[in-house]
Amino acid sequence: MDVLTWTIERRMQLTERAELLRKELAEIDAELGRLEAAEVVFGQWAEATDGGRRLSGIVEPERERVVAGPGPEEDRPPRRCDGPAGRHPRSCSRFGSS
Repeated sequence: MDVLTWTIERRMQLTERAELLRKELAEIDAELGRLEAAEVVFGQWAEATDGGRRLSGIVEPERERVVAGPGPEEDRPPRRCDGPAGRHPRSCSRFGSS
């Protein structure tokens, strides 16, 4: 192999390698940008929540207090109907109520 042929082949190999390295560098730069943005967001979150020791409205809305209603049917006193046999159940009353 003469020097000219070797020089051309070597230049082509290095050109291909340089292109691959440019693509890899572009991917790394994109990932760095995403990580920098995430760092800013998490930094703001940490400041807003006192380093994550307390929750803020930014992270999770305040939960509403739920009050339980009447329990299952078995826990209720039996119904008492004072009217005719076909009377609507809404007109029936529970023991102790009028």
